[in-house]
Amino acid sequence: MRVFEGMRVEMAELLGLPGVEVVAAEREADGSLRVYARTAEGAVCCPGCGAEACRMKELVTQELRHLVVAPMRVILRKERWWCDRGLCPQRSFTVGPLAVRGGTVTTSAKETMGHLIGDWMAPANRVAGAVGVSWHTGHGGFVAVAEAAGIVVTDADADAVGDAVTCADTDADAVGGDAAVPGGAEDGAAEDACTVTDSPDTGMPGADSAEDGVAAGRSVSGPLPSVRVLGVDDHRRGRPRYHRDLVTGGWVEDADRWTSVFVDSTGGHGLLGQTEGRTVADVVGWLVACDEAWRGWITHVTLDMSSVYKSAIRQALPHAALAVGPFHISQLANKTVADVRRRVTFEHHGRRGRADDLEYKIKGMLVRGAEKLTPAARQKLLCALADLGNGGCEIRAAWQAKELLRDVLKLSPARTGRATCRSEVSAALTRFFAYCATTGAAVPEVVTLAETISKWRDEIATAVLHGLSNAASEGINRLIKLVYRIAFGMTNVGNQLRRARYVASRKTRPLWLQSVTVNRELPVAA
Repeated sequence: MRVFEGMRVEMAELLGLPGVEVVAAEREADGSLRVYARTAEGAVCCPGCGAEACRMKELVTQELRHLVVAPMRVILRKERWWCDRGLCPQRSFTVGPLAVRGGTVTTSAKETMGHLIGDWMAPANRVAGAVGVSWHTGHGGFVAVAEAAGIVVTDADADAVGDAVTCADTDADAVGGDAAVPGGAEDGAAEDACTVTDSPDTGMPGADSAEDGVAAGRSVSGPLPSVRVLGVDDHRRGRPRYHRDLVTGGWVEDADRWTSVFVDSTGGHGLLGQTEGRTVADVVGWLVACDEAWRGWITHVTLDMSSVYKSAIRQALPHAALAVGPFHISQLANKTVADVRRRVTFEHHGRRGRADDLEYKIKGMLVRGAEKLTPAARQKLLCALADLGNGGCEIRAAWQAKELLRDVLKLSPARTGRATCRSEVSAALTRFFAYCATTGAAVPEVVTLAETISKWRDEIATAVLHGLSNAASEGINRLIKLVYRIAFGMTNVGNQLRRARYVASRKTRPLWLQSVTVNRELPVAA
């Protein structure tokens, strides 16, 4: 424990604790600071009558959560020492624990900025502007925090920009502010401060953009934990990036508009890695680059109904079983019902549906689960379909096919709480296909649905039998897109992938994401 002698009230003001005196402080195991304080001396009045109190009854202890993010300037006086060893070329040196030699920002400040950007998802421009430094310094703090967490860009060229920010400790940061963003630009411009230079004529990246590290195939990775169920999904990261080849005169793609993500679907480790593109070669390349022993631990892979990812997994992980998430199956079934309803409306009215159309009034009930409909709502739905005539019969056929397909998904152990037999899944699928081949055969959308489900029959059965879902991948994708929106878009692929990987794996680093604690009895200080 370290006790602060004197300046107790001033220290409390510095920590954002007015009205108290700091008695002592100690460092916790998780890196947080525990401060012991007491009320400052002075007159105390009763809140009931307003009279001044003269006698203290007892001392009570109250534990509070507190946060301090206070930008300040530190004037550090350092000793310069002589080296008395005659053969040493150093001759003299200074000792300063707060910052590197010649630096203008403390090491602790850069680490705090890195956590604010990474753990709290604050825009780098806002954080740097609040501290009074350049964008490069704030982002450099995040790069250091990410590297300490084992998150690095695997392509050496991709981190050229990130490594360049280490020069932010020079005197260039003394002027601080938004030097990287002239005129106080928006956060989006700030996030692109380290991106490639754009051609003034076309808005495309210049000819030297490939040398700046914006090259396709880059990925972010780090120490990968053992994974049993791997999730694969994709999202659109923005518009593609190109540069003109000076020799051929053609455009060369630097950054793909799509990104493939790899997620731990059941272990809770979050985002494992990313790679640009969503082709077979992109996915296979990332998986093959991983350790062979790590790939051998994978038993199942969850994905949506993408034939590209299916082919890639078959090549890179031939021993793993594929499983299609139930969300995508339900989504496809609801889309089939909506397509039939819209077609019936157009055939009957020659236009799109309107609020006063009978089939439009029941569109919400058509995509709702049959077990969630009240008896009155079910009666209203069936009566409306009967009043629509032949069109209503087609809509009802699609709705019934959807419910039969949902019956297959209901057999998942995650819903039933018990193990599911393969014969049960097979029987439920058979009922669905038999209905589509008889009653639903006259509805083209139902036939298309049955054909699609038939192509993915084995993958659907695997997901239902083992209770697997692609929900983790969808959740990570949502979080990654949130990072992009907060930054107002990032065109530098290396910075983008690094930021997404860090944010999507924050649960493994709870130091800056403290969980809520309940009130408990505390000992009373003597």
